[in-house]
Amino acid sequence: MSESRSSFGGLGAVFFLAAFGAIAFFVQRQRSPEDLDAVRKPVTALPEVDEADPAPPVPWQDRVSLDAMQLTPLDRATGDIVEAGATATTGEGAAEAGAGEAAIEVDPDRSRFVQGLGDGHQLLFTLDPVMQESALTIFRNREVPYGAAVILDLRDNSVLTFAGYSKMDPQVDPLEILTTAWAPSASTFKLITAASLLANDKAEPDSRECFHGGLHGITDDLLKDNPGADTRCETLSSAIAHSYNLVIAKLALKHLDQATLVDTAQALGYETDIPFEFPIERSPALIPTDAGARAKVAAGFWHVDASPIHAALIASVFAREGKFQAPHLVAQVMGPSGEDLTPALPPSQRVLPKSAAIEVAKMMLGTTTSGTAKKSFYDAQGTPFVPEAKVAGKTGSLTGKRPPNLNYNWFIGFAPAEDPQIAFAVLLANEPQWRIKAHYAARRLVQIWLTRREAIDELRHARLTPEGLRLPPRDPETGIVMADAKKDEAPAAPELPPVPGPTAATPTPAG
Repeated sequence: MSESRSSFGGLGAVFFLAAFGAIAFFVQRQRSPEDLDAVRKPVTALPEVDEADPAPPVPWQDRVSLDAMQLTPLDRATGDIVEAGATATTGEGAAEAGAGEAAIEVDPDRSRFVQGLGDGHQLLFTLDPVMQESALTIFRNREVPYGAAVILDLRDNSVLTFAGYSKMDPQVDPLEILTTAWAPSASTFKLITAASLLANDKAEPDSRECFHGGLHGITDDLLKDNPGADTRCETLSSAIAHSYNLVIAKLALKHLDQATLVDTAQALGYETDIPFEFPIERSPALIPTDAGARAKVAAGFWHVDASPIHAALIASVFAREGKFQAPHLVAQVMGPSGEDLTPALPPSQRVLPKSAAIEVAKMMLGTTTSGTAKKSFYDAQGTPFVPEAKVAGKTGSLTGKRPPNLNYNWFIGFAPAEDPQIAFAVLLANEPQWRIKAHYAARRLVQIWLTRREAIDELRHARLTPEGLRLPPRDPETGIVMADAKKDEAPAAPELPPVPGPTAATPTPAG
């Protein structure tokens, strides 16, 4: 990004960091154990740099910039080359064109984002211009204070949408909203708890817990079994679909120790560096040693934050049956002489047992068919708003207890549920009088993707050439692209062992 937009600026920095930096500590009335304070500080600290032995400069990797992207058109029907000079920006970028420069009308439906580095290097981005602008339009039209939307193509976790938005403070950098762990994970962390229970053979989808109260908060007395008062019983599956706090908390209290839950959280990217073209802040997951406090964290109350890009990756793991693959934004790198400098795709690796991931994915479908997001996916008569595909997901919502008292509202998931092709995360920070929730925005984006997916499949094959951006030729009989398909599939990688079971020796973090 340009130096003027590389981080938070002015009063925006002060507000954003002050409002969101301590959200996990104040979203509920419970106090965080003091012995965890020392753990939280290094979680988001920048790594130390050895100035005595600096890394050699990289021709392009340190110059990727969302601000410098330009819409570059191509003729999808014929594959005709469009010269490299025929690029244009839209909206604000077009308004900033110099005097006397004629604006070029560019159809986003027939374009890709390209960044020229000024030294002959060019970058082709994976982003779909229509999906990118659609997300921003939803946020603008609904006047959300802060919004983020990330959509991943599950073929290789290329990023189709990477939209950050700030109406409350326009100085806040959209990139920070997307890559910073500024919001509590809330009930989306229930997915990690469910995965840990299943992966370690501590529960089954139909495991039941009985409870009373706990719809909004959890107190210590509610965690204790009380046969006289615990008249409502629900399964693990229904607890995910309907976000029943006490079912998840009680199962975690009885069956998950600190090390086991930490293992699963780290396997799914918490407390872990995630490779990407931009730095992604580590998502803290401070799992307490105290059993009661740990049960509340397992249900998603406090001490667990995430960035939107990380949340989308979590959804992708369940959609991909337990395999993790780092995301990427750059589809192609072309050198000054037309040479291909495109890096290899990040390898995929197993981080959850396949059976556990599949069962959690099934539970996520219940969120939209009968659970907390049903109203965004079905009308009052039960008619689906998205008849072309079922959507699996998980809601999450927590309200801060300090000004500005924003509600942090998540919806993460994948579609189509029966044949996953995209994974996504939508995060909204709403004021007390909100206009939309995250699952509505996600549903709209899924609907737009369904109308757009054929074009995305075709434009996925577009490549930079010395003459410009073009589509490769196709076999006239089969329609198969006659080009190197190395970017279409991730390289094979040896599978990592699944999440350690309860007998595995795992070091316990300090605190």
